[in-house]
Amino acid sequence: MSKTLLVGLDAACWNYLNPLLEAGKMPALQRLIESGTWGTMQSTMPPWTPTAWASIITGKNPGKHGIFDMMWRRPGTYEFTPTNAKARMGTPFWKRLDEAGVRVGMVNAPFTYPCDPLNGFIVCGFGTPNSASDVTYPREVHQWIEQEFGHYEPAVEPQFLRTASPSEIFKVEREHQARQVQIALEMANRYEVEVLAINLMFTDHANHKMPEMEQVQAAYVQADKDVDALIQGFQPDNVMLISDHGSNRLQGNFLLNEWLRDQGYYVQAENVSSDRSAALNWVLVKWLQTHNGWSGPQEIILRRLARESLLKLPNGVQERFWDKIDAVIPFAREHVLLSDEPDYSRTKVFPGSIYSGLLYFNLVDREPQGIMSAQERHALASEIAEKLLEVKEPETGEPLFSNVYTAKDIYTGPAIEYAPDLIIDSYDKGWNIQATKYVPTSEQTTNRYFVDLRGHRDFGWHSRDGIFVFSGSAFNVGPASTEGHVMDIPATLLHLNGVPIPEDYDGRVLTELFTSELSQQPVQYQPGDVEASISTDEAYSTEEAEELMSHLRALGYLD
Repeated sequence: MSKTLLVGLDAACWNYLNPLLEAGKMPALQRLIESGTWGTMQSTMPPWTPTAWASIITGKNPGKHGIFDMMWRRPGTYEFTPTNAKARMGTPFWKRLDEAGVRVGMVNAPFTYPCDPLNGFIVCGFGTPNSASDVTYPREVHQWIEQEFGHYEPAVEPQFLRTASPSEIFKVEREHQARQVQIALEMANRYEVEVLAINLMFTDHANHKMPEMEQVQAAYVQADKDVDALIQGFQPDNVMLISDHGSNRLQGNFLLNEWLRDQGYYVQAENVSSDRSAALNWVLVKWLQTHNGWSGPQEIILRRLARESLLKLPNGVQERFWDKIDAVIPFAREHVLLSDEPDYSRTKVFPGSIYSGLLYFNLVDREPQGIMSAQERHALASEIAEKLLEVKEPETGEPLFSNVYTAKDIYTGPAIEYAPDLIIDSYDKGWNIQATKYVPTSEQTTNRYFVDLRGHRDFGWHSRDGIFVFSGSAFNVGPASTEGHVMDIPATLLHLNGVPIPEDYDGRVLTELFTSELSQQPVQYQPGDVEASISTDEAYSTEEAEELMSHLRALGYLD
C-alpha cells in the first residue's frame, strides 16, 4: 500500500522560512527540500483560509465552489453568517479518493463542519463550533479523543485568545497542535488510511497573535517538529507539504468604510439617542482624559454637562465643537452621530466581512432595498476601482492596492452570481482593509484613512504567495520551474493515487513535478459535478454562529 501525507503548513511563505532554513532550524523541511521539489503556491483572491481551502478541497475557483469570505452571505439578504461545509459547492477530493477505494484520514482541514461520511475518518477543526458534538466521522473517533485527552475543542477558546498574553497563547496553541498530530497518527493507524491530510495552523495563528517575529519563528520551528513526527509516525511514500496562503506583518488599517462614505457610496444610518449618548461619553473621555489630562470630580462634572447639553446646542456651535474634537480624535463626530449599520435606502455599496476587501453593490431586484440598476454596475465598478488605485501608502507613496477586480475578472462558474462585485487586492502591503465603523482611539490617523496599529493585539496578515514542497518516490528533485496554484493540489493528489481528475476542475496536475516515468503517464479524467444551486441550509444554530464569530474576532478576522 502506497501512502501519501498531505500536510498544510498554514500561512507559510518563503520570506519567513528561508532565514530559518539558512540557520538550520527547520531540519525536517530541509530534508524534504533536499529529496524533493519545491516552489511557490499561489492562493485564491482573496487569500483567506476558507476561500483557499475550498479550492484545495474541490479543485475549483471560487466562482464554482461559492466560498468568498470568512462570512457567507445568505442569498437575497444583507445577512452574513460564518461560512461552512454546507455552503461549499463541489465534491471534496477525499470523496473522489474514497469512491476509488483509497482510504483517507482528515484532521483540521478548515471549514469541513459538518463533516462527510467516508471509508476512513474526519476530525473537524478550524471553523467548527467548540460546543458541537458531531465533530468527527465516525463518532467513535470523538469518543476515543475524549477518553484520551478529555473534552475536544476544535480550536483554542476565543476568550483566551483575546485576554491571554502572547506567551500563554503560544503555549496553548502549541499543545493544541501537538494533540491534533497525535490524533492524526493514532487514527491513521487504526483506519489504515492511504492518504493522511492534516492542516497545522499554529504558524498562521502565531503570525496573527505574536508581537515579535522571534515568536513567529519559534512557531515555525515547532511546526517543523510536528511535520517530522507525522513523517516518522505515518511513514509515507510521498509527502505533499503546502500552504493555503502566505504571510506578512501588519502595519495598520485602511478605513474603507470612511473612504466609501466620503466618496458618497456608503451612507450610515443615524445613531439612536441612547447610543449617541454612550458614544459621546466615550469621545469625551478620550478628549478630556487622554488628550487634556483632566481627571477627578472636575472632569466628571464637565463630561456630564457636555454629554447632556452638546447635542441640544445650535448647529453652528456643535460644528465648532466637532471641528475642534476631530482635530485630535479623527471621526469623533461620525462615531457619535452615525451607527455601524448602513442606510440601505441611500447606500450604493456595502462591504463583506470587516477585513475581506470585498464590496457588494446594492442592486434593484437582487438586494432587498436595492437602489442601483444592473446597467449602472459596470460604470460604478470602473469608477470605484480607478479611485481606489489612486490611494497611496502614507510612508512610501506607493499605490496601496495591487488591483481591484470585478467578479468576472477572476471567477467563473455558477456561484459567480453570489460573488462580491468588487475584490480589492491589498495583499502585497501590510495594511488591512477595515470595513466597519471606526471607533476613535488614541491613535492618530495618517492621510485621514490610515491607522497605525503596530503594538496592538493583532500583528500579522495574509499574502497571496504560499509554498509547496513535494518529496518522495514520485517526485523530482530540485526547484520547480513553474509556480503552482492551490487549485492544483487535489488534481495532483488524485493523479498521484491513480484516480481520474474531474473534468470540471480548474486546477491541473502538476506533471512537471513528477519523475519522468510518472510524468509520462497520461492524465485520466472522470465526469465532474452535476451543477447544483448554492445551499441555504443552516449549518449552525444561532449560538454556534456567534461562537464561531467570537473566535474569528479573537484571531483578528472580524471586529
